[in-house]
Amino acid sequence: MTARLSTVDRRTRAEIGRSSNRRGKEAEQALSRWLRENGWPDAQRTVRTGWRVGDRQSRDRGDIDGTPRLCWQVKTSAEDFTDNRVLKVLAATAEQATASGADYGIAVERRAGKTDPGRWLAWITAGDLYALAETARNPFVLAVAQPLLDVPVRLLLRDLVPLLHAAGYGSPA
Repeated sequence: MTARLSTVDRRTRAEIGRSSNRRGKEAEQALSRWLRENGWPDAQRTVRTGWRVGDRQSRDRGDIDGTPRLCWQVKTSAEDFTDNRVLKVLAATAEQATASGADYGIAVERRAGKTDPGRWLAWITAGDLYALAETARNPFVLAVAQPLLDVPVRLLLRDLVPLLHAAGYGSPA
């Protein structure tokens, strides 16, 4: 007796890649719309990527433009969002933040079944969260991220945004 293949099993690698690419673009567009409604009116999806040719390169500067001094990287939720993957995503986000001249890099994970980006997960380091909280508490003193606190912190995006506003990023609605 032969097992019947489902339509998912018959998809080619190219079809799977296109589907993943489409979901990523849709997540980036949804996040940029949400950011425009929540304090960053110029937020828009970035359509450039980093590249390297021989000795020339252009580093990736994140997925969303129009949010001064902030760098956003959007990831669609996947079963493999393990501890190790989170660390790799945060490291890549930090590289993008440096390339774009941003103060902070924020990785946003689109959660399966959640259409409201405010309910998606925002990942930053504990050191960056500390610096944001200190800057929000005393805006006249620039707090510096603590390198010893280079561990991932996960919170809802809607809970991070008021802290970003209090620290001087974007404008509260």
